[in-house]
Amino acid sequence: MIFLVTQFTVVAKADRQKRDCAETYKIMQESHLYSDSNKSTEMLIEKIEEKAKVAGISKDEKQILLRIAMAEAEGEGVYGKAYVIRVVLNRVQSEEFPDTIKKVVFQKNQFSPVRDNGRYWDVEPDAECYEAYNMIENGWDESAGALYFSRTGSSPWMQENTTFLYEVGNHSFYR
Repeated sequence: MIFLVTQFTVVAKADRQKRDCAETYKIMQESHLYSDSNKSTEMLIEKIEEKAKVAGISKDEKQILLRIAMAEAEGEGVYGKAYVIRVVLNRVQSEEFPDTIKKVVFQKNQFSPVRDNGRYWDVEPDAECYEAYNMIENGWDESAGALYFSRTGSSPWMQENTTFLYEVGNHSFYR
């Protein structure tokens, strides 16, 4: 029961922050601070909205993100870990996947490190994981909406059923 109340509080907080961003956008539009030709203002609004989404993440969800980044991308550097975190957050925002970080990460057959005896259960996030998370918290998103990744060359299913986007380290990313 406490978990449900906590989850509701986090969701309500995120919804309130999203509404605040929408209200800021509306005020900027009405004040002529925003126009279609003003791309820098549009980018600023996107960064504000992204920060609001990340700000709604609980401590437990942050730990899940840090651990899955370490389990999936140890040795891939800060950016490799950041891309893994972005894939999880992109999935939360997608209608194709569950709507919470925990449900996305623990969805059956999606992230192999969370299986019984998988790496997720034994790793401790390193400084690079925290740096990657902080980048995202500060608005970094060069993921191009990636929803999947695999070790490069290891997933014929992804190559046949998704759109290849880019490679980072030893991972290929897809949408």
